[in-house]
Amino acid sequence: MNKKLYSLVVLAILSIIISCEQQNTTQPAPAKVEEKQAVLSPQKLKPDCTLTMGWDPWAPYQYLTPDNNVKGLEIELISAIAKEAGCGLKFVQNDWMHLLGGIRDGSIDLLGGASKTPARDEFALFSTPYRHESFVLYVRSEQSNAYANKTLEQLLQDKFKLGVTEDYIYGDEISVLQDSDDLSRQITYVPITEVNYYNLTQNKIDGFLEDPFVAAYTIKRKGLSQQIAASPIEVHSGDVAIMFSKVSVKPETVTAFNKGLELVQSSGEYQKILDRYNL
Repeated sequence: MNKKLYSLVVLAILSIIISCEQQNTTQPAPAKVEEKQAVLSPQKLKPDCTLTMGWDPWAPYQYLTPDNNVKGLEIELISAIAKEAGCGLKFVQNDWMHLLGGIRDGSIDLLGGASKTPARDEFALFSTPYRHESFVLYVRSEQSNAYANKTLEQLLQDKFKLGVTEDYIYGDEISVLQDSDDLSRQITYVPITEVNYYNLTQNKIDGFLEDPFVAAYTIKRKGLSQQIAASPIEVHSGDVAIMFSKVSVKPETVTAFNKGLELVQSSGEYQKILDRYNL
């Protein structure tokens, strides 16, 4: 092979090698673009929203079924709101006092049926009110008409022993009585509402305050209709909201729940849930 032909062959081989190297260095570029697009995908950026909801037994609002499922008006209502807000719920049971502690430290994300107060504003955020709440005085059946023309203040002045649940908000009227040095001595606090039923039947107290639908459900379930009855005295507590932990929940999540409440109400689902529990 002469020198001229040899040079042409070498040049041709070099051209092929350079061309292959250029292809190898440029081919990964599309993969990088695809990878960047995947990272920017909204579905990848949106974090899972799973919140822990604390609850204490308070049927028909919150209760455990025989197959260990949490059900009730409050559970269904807040679950529907959370779904519209794009969040799932998991449930933790405890008494109200410990659940409030969970809201303080962030181990519990939210509670239902909460009244907004200045003290709670320090550690909690609140949704738009979603339900009105009132309480009735329940007494022993033979005394159900004995207090028709009296107020709770008058009863406590007459040494009436009143049962209430720790850290429940019963409204301004009861708060005044709780803050009174003299009258507050007549008030007995329990960690779980059902203890009030026992205390009344055992003559440890003379009456207790309870949500009328909760009381009707509990009295029937416990077979206490011959022993406990509603008195004519009713206390209006006010509106209740969903309470969120400032430690674990962002304000925008509360905003999403408020929007979810609007959607549940406007769709008619809110009323359907109430109707299922005859409220």
